[in-house]
Amino acid sequence: MNHLKAILWKEIKDLSRDRKTLISTIVLPAFLLPMMGLLLTAAQKTVPIKVVIVNLDNGTSLPLTSPPTILNVLTNKSQQRINYGDLIASYLKKVLLNVSSSVYIEVYKSYDKVKDYDILIVIPSNFSEVLSEINPYNFKQTLVRVYFRAGPSGVNIAGSIVSQTILRTLSTLSQQVFGTQRVKVLLACCDATDVPPEAVTNPIRIVSEYVSVTGEKISAKEVSKILTAKLLLFSIFYVSMPVVAFISDSIAGERERKTLETLLASPINRRNVVIGKLAAVVVLGLLAAVADVIGLILYIQILNSQISSINVQGSVATEAFTLALDPILIAVHGIVMLLVVAATASMLMPISALSDSVRSAQSIGGFIQMIPLLVIFYAMYGSLSSLPENLKIAIYLIPHTYAVIGIDEALKGNYLGVLESVIKMIIVSTAYLAITIRIFESEYIVTGSISRKRSQAAP
Repeated sequence: MNHLKAILWKEIKDLSRDRKTLISTIVLPAFLLPMMGLLLTAAQKTVPIKVVIVNLDNGTSLPLTSPPTILNVLTNKSQQRINYGDLIASYLKKVLLNVSSSVYIEVYKSYDKVKDYDILIVIPSNFSEVLSEINPYNFKQTLVRVYFRAGPSGVNIAGSIVSQTILRTLSTLSQQVFGTQRVKVLLACCDATDVPPEAVTNPIRIVSEYVSVTGEKISAKEVSKILTAKLLLFSIFYVSMPVVAFISDSIAGERERKTLETLLASPINRRNVVIGKLAAVVVLGLLAAVADVIGLILYIQILNSQISSINVQGSVATEAFTLALDPILIAVHGIVMLLVVAATASMLMPISALSDSVRSAQSIGGFIQMIPLLVIFYAMYGSLSSLPENLKIAIYLIPHTYAVIGIDEALKGNYLGVLESVIKMIIVSTAYLAITIRIFESEYIVTGSISRKRSQAAP
């Protein structure tokens, strides 16, 4: 035990001198996500969204004695000369200014003044004439064109919300205002004034609900947990990055500095040497896990404040797009991140033990590290359970797979499944650790080398 403490103390002292690894371990998780959140917020505010409305409507004349009831929705005034295009443009402008502060709206009467836009709305010349028709036999459709220009302003959160708000507002006015007025005219012709207009305009009522993977009804808050879980998987990418440098220097660095033989010749058990180095990585992982949880909480708060600052009108479930700060899920994530660091180290230690230099260990270790990261990347967009059986066997040899499964089980509330995933992750990591111990306890640690094999194989 004293020998193990000595190795651990040596590794911690070496780690304390390695400021680059410490900074990358603490700063990267703690500040990367919050910085991404701040940049995302800044992007929404600094990238303006220019909406141009071209109103070509010529208007139409209506008798003062019989103004259309549709005007009660858009204006309280009854006019002999009416231009629905002006009313629609004014109403859209009011709605969009309430949605986002980065929206700039211009209204023109012709195309000549249009120079630049992100979203262009064109109201036709016969707009008022078609909509004010009271003869059912002359009912027609009028066409409003909406153009979305591909560019930086159209691919962010605010741009998407603005475009959806425009489409939703126009659809609402068409169905619930103008459409309802036409239905009333048709029903009056049939002397069926007691029939609700929506029973004619919208005979199919659609009710949507969120359900879990088991088919049970869940709230929008539960949906936000799914978005959060996907973000948690992304954290594994950068939490495991500093491990490559640390393990390469801790083991291959000993060989490069010619101190490995001295360490092996000491009375310290070689098994304790490996376990001590892994214990130092666990300390590093603990720092990374704490920093990652702090960074994750800050990122979620920043992103949620950005989403809540956008006043989306209509039936948009903004709660579903809000990330959830679930304490249990965050706690499970912290534990899993600690195990991810240890698992990454256990996978890279055999490679580092057989490398002649730190550079060689880092290059090969970086390639090996990409394998679990590909699994994690796939899990962010797909389901591991849908993979073919032969491929599942391969990915189950990767300890990071169980980190993905553990977070998924925590999302379902199956904490027994979380425990099972953690145990399996420890077992697989221990298997890799046993390989490293086997290498250290044999003479292969001195005589064996990946680079040496290459040079011997070369003609």
